[in-house]
Amino acid sequence: MNAPVSPTNRQTRPVAANDHWRANPFHRMRLGDAAPDRIARWGNDPRVGDTERGREIGRGVWRIGAERLQGEHLFPWLPSHPSRHFTARLHSFSWLVDLAAVGPSAHSFIAQLIDAWVKEHGEWDDLAWDPEITAERLFAWLCWGRPAFEQGAPEQRASLLRSSARQARLLLMAQSELSERHLGSIKAGAALVLAGAADFPEGERFAEQGEEMLIEACAKQFYPDGGHLSRSPEALAEALCDLTTARDALSDPPQILSDTLPKLANMLRMCRLGDGGLGCFQGGSESSPATIDAVLARVGGDVRPFQFANHTGFQRLDVGTMRALFDVGTAPPLNYADRAHASALAFELSSETERLIVNIGATRELSPAARMAARATNAHSTLVLADALSANLDERRGGARLSGPQLDEVRRSSDESGITVQGRHDGYKEKFGLWHRRYIFVDHDGKNLRGIDELIRPMRLKSPNPKKDIPYVLRFHLHPSVRVRLAEHQTALLETPGGQRWRLRTDAPNIAIEPSIYWGGKSPRESHQITLSGEADPMGHGLSPPNRIRWALARN
Repeated sequence: MNAPVSPTNRQTRPVAANDHWRANPFHRMRLGDAAPDRIARWGNDPRVGDTERGREIGRGVWRIGAERLQGEHLFPWLPSHPSRHFTARLHSFSWLVDLAAVGPSAHSFIAQLIDAWVKEHGEWDDLAWDPEITAERLFAWLCWGRPAFEQGAPEQRASLLRSSARQARLLLMAQSELSERHLGSIKAGAALVLAGAADFPEGERFAEQGEEMLIEACAKQFYPDGGHLSRSPEALAEALCDLTTARDALSDPPQILSDTLPKLANMLRMCRLGDGGLGCFQGGSESSPATIDAVLARVGGDVRPFQFANHTGFQRLDVGTMRALFDVGTAPPLNYADRAHASALAFELSSETERLIVNIGATRELSPAARMAARATNAHSTLVLADALSANLDERRGGARLSGPQLDEVRRSSDESGITVQGRHDGYKEKFGLWHRRYIFVDHDGKNLRGIDELIRPMRLKSPNPKKDIPYVLRFHLHPSVRVRLAEHQTALLETPGGQRWRLRTDAPNIAIEPSIYWGGKSPRESHQITLSGEADPMGHGLSPPNRIRWALARN
């Protein structure tokens, strides 16, 4: 896969002006010393941990995304790590749910790990006490850290309780900063609610402020159809888990929280593929089907299935055992676009419980450089013109944020033969003078999916006017479990571990199998992609070759 064209590959979040102020001794004194005697009530997080990863951690194997500590280290609080990102994810304790999934045999190790962290970083650390990381850590401790608070070293318990209370007070002081972090503000609100339920000193104040943060998030961060403004299905799942945990910890949840959760749950159902995981769109991974099942069971409310989300910008084609998700939306609002993907008119496809066509994905633990690569159009199953992005990069607001393209002609129709969805975007118009329009059709048996991609010169467009034909590539990234080979007559043959056989045919001039990578699962995996390539006429109308490319995927 070609690397994205990008002027930046930032490795860390830009340092805010108040970061240094927050680290000064006076500010740290304001965090105080008051601490609870015990944790009165524990959070009930619906997330289901990865037992395999938990056992790895128990052996001293530490992996974050594609990075890992060399050798085996029972305690990862070392002087150096593979990257700043790796260090930040360690300090977040987001992996604690996986270790807890191992069961009682891991309890002693959980206590030792948390006690060791408190000894090294419990007073302060410039990175570890970043508000968003602090929110993740406190939430994890109050849901999954019970062994440390009840079975850990007695001489460490006072320091642990003191550090926990100081972390909660830090979240109170950093509310304005957290409000710009979106998912971070939801996590912080939930953590404060849990601190209140745990009967921390000032617990009532913690709960009230946390509830206010969650009310604001419910009012501002979601579309009317239930999608998160980032347009990421995984971000929606993360928010739903945190909001559900907070709702269940509140004695009298606010009405907006109770009303919002069922909408989010129905949107999450819409974003699932046949294996129960999520489509990998807009900076997300498959997530855990077990976690999705668990949080949906907890939410309650009316279950209202739907096939299209006009606000969030996804269409679902659900026929027989076939599930397809089609991205017909523009980039998220700029404030939510720091992880947005240039994925206009990309789609993912599963049959029965097996994934076939995917985007390469971007699990949340992936390093910033890898996440940047995953944002490029060529990392998605869509058409790429001259290896360009189908969206614009905007770096004026502290990060590489995507904007555009404009999508129109999004239509859905159904007849006796099947369902057709179409969309058109202008992401290549400014540079190349061409629109991209895609049609996807699925028959009522769920055994045939056909597509048409058109590159169209607007009739009244006078510039630009390229003199040479423009190369294009249609990419079909395959799930790592799918085997593929070429056959005669512009055909590729696909086979899944479950024995499904599919045939992809095309009238494109060239078809090839190329390497790819998949970042949508638990860990990075090598994969393949089918590429259809040719050259488009810059003055073409899209109704015939070379600016019309047809393809069909049929089950044998």
